[in-house]
Amino acid sequence: MKEFKLIHSLPASAEYNMALDKVIFERYLEDGGPVFRIYRFSQPSFTYGVSQDPSSELDLERCALEGIGVVKRMTGGGVLFHSDEITYSFVCSKFDVGEPEGVFVSYREICAFLLRFYQSLGLKADFAFCSQGFKEISVTHPLCSASHEKFDLVINGRKIGGNAQKRKRQVVFQHGSIPFSIDWGLMARYVKFMPSDISKHCTALNQELSAFPDKDLLERKLINAFAEIFSVNFKEDKELVYEASLA
Repeated sequence: MKEFKLIHSLPASAEYNMALDKVIFERYLEDGGPVFRIYRFSQPSFTYGVSQDPSSELDLERCALEGIGVVKRMTGGGVLFHSDEITYSFVCSKFDVGEPEGVFVSYREICAFLLRFYQSLGLKADFAFCSQGFKEISVTHPLCSASHEKFDLVINGRKIGGNAQKRKRQVVFQHGSIPFSIDWGLMARYVKFMPSDISKHCTALNQELSAFPDKDLLERKLINAFAEIFSVNFKEDKELVYEASLA
């Protein structure tokens, strides 16, 4: 079995979380040590894709006045709202997650642990392109929640969470979110052009589960799903080793 370092972070700011993800990626390029990280955001925040201009989508002045974090990710994708959620990241070789050598990106293999996680909760998740009527709602959008692309994950036909990647040679970095709940009203205070029907096409765990588990248990289920799918043994690692690079 493969050994991954496991980092279980305390809730932190968007700036810290994105900076630490970047450090984890860069350290892997140096030492080749695969890492899986679980974290949360200490206050409502937005992250945006590496090539995006956040001023086009967000009221940055209001965000600053009301203490809403706005930070660039090192990955692509659209503006994503982070609040009541589990967030994860991992970095490893593409072979560690079952991606064939001749294939550039295989989301089926890489996101299999997320499908297993939802299955462990009694939920049937699948890729969006498998949903009935996907072609009618397939659309790209600068706001992640309003974008519906073929490898987004859906439950009962509605998108849940978001995932983004960065690649370098044979290295895969991915991070993503699994929302416990979504406060659409709060999100709408800061998004300039939020579709009025966005909540009809997105979901969160509190909408899909009749009994809501403890959040720590949900995090453990996600860690276990990753370990099971990719045959991984975890070794708890100290976050301070990576934090030193932020100083």
